[in-house]
Amino acid sequence: MTENNLILSDQITGYPHPKVTETLFGHDFSEQEFINCYKSGKLHHGWLITGAKGIGKATLAWRIAKFLLTQPIDSIQTNGLLDISDGKKPNKLDEHLKNTITARIMAESEPRLAVLRKSFDEKRKTFRSSIQVDEVRQLNNFFSLSVSDGGGRVAIIDCADDLNINAANALLKTLEEPPKNTVFLLISHNPQSLIPTIKSRCRELRLSNLTESNLISALRQINLTIPENDSEIYSLLGSGSVGNSIRLLEHDGAGLYRTILSFLNQLPNLNGFEIEKFVGTFTGTKNSSRLELFIELLNIVIARISKSGIIGHSSAEKILKDEKEIFEKLCPNPAIAKKWAELAQTQSENLKHGLAVNLDPGSLILDTFFRIEDCAKTVR
Repeated sequence: MTENNLILSDQITGYPHPKVTETLFGHDFSEQEFINCYKSGKLHHGWLITGAKGIGKATLAWRIAKFLLTQPIDSIQTNGLLDISDGKKPNKLDEHLKNTITARIMAESEPRLAVLRKSFDEKRKTFRSSIQVDEVRQLNNFFSLSVSDGGGRVAIIDCADDLNINAANALLKTLEEPPKNTVFLLISHNPQSLIPTIKSRCRELRLSNLTESNLISALRQINLTIPENDSEIYSLLGSGSVGNSIRLLEHDGAGLYRTILSFLNQLPNLNGFEIEKFVGTFTGTKNSSRLELFIELLNIVIARISKSGIIGHSSAEKILKDEKEIFEKLCPNPAIAKKWAELAQTQSENLKHGLAVNLDPGSLILDTFFRIEDCAKTVR
């Protein structure tokens, strides 16, 4: 199964698709866990690859798919998926054939590979909001087709969080009665959102956020570098995610976060004129990605204010120099931290809803700052 559109929902625009990533940084342990399971001859049919967005889950899934689909066909026995029943290693695959299969995988024309992702709506010129049940049924049609060489098959779902309820239930039926010699690789940024029965049918591979050195290496692989004078703030906001770091670098995340801190420094009395002037820079559809990032940063800073009051400002928790004085003023103790925590929860939901229903970005941001101002005035 292939994606006919040139634009893919599982790819950051302007950057390489995870399937072409040469080196996977920071996830050697998880990769080895899968390989060990494969070598044991008892490979589970469903794998749930979880972790924060942008840390390499899709890259790992594609590496696993390439590995499985380039194994010798005669290693597949009726006793179980990819089960080498006689304990002997299969003969190596001819190098030319291996390269040919890999090329087909990269082109998504390999007949033993299926990829399920949000499709592109040509009429609206945007990605659909979810993976539909009809698309899962197409996946089931894929399984009904015979494979000429008798080899195993791989299905990548990127990501399982995008399945609507009907699609999730349709996939669950397939996971409960999996097709012979098939491995499902489900990617999930938020496994808590999945229906429990899907999770129970899969073995989880939980990936951790990248360390700073691995993040830098991963960014360097796609020709990106973090400005040396902003390394601390990008390290903090990037949270060990290549995807997060790309968005931050593209939209001057360091500058946006410093602007938020400059407004917070005015509290408890904000300069409304300055904020309105700044808010005007988010108008227009071309600024939608920048707006989404700014709103995420607003959510982050409110949560960080609360956390600083709970754990203490002198703790080992990483606090930027520009944050320290502001956080101490706004959240001096755990009692005040509770108020900020309540604001963090309600505002996160309000902002998410506002974006979903296309509320005016200016009103959305102004309302958030006014709520922040009200909370700051309760500090005594």
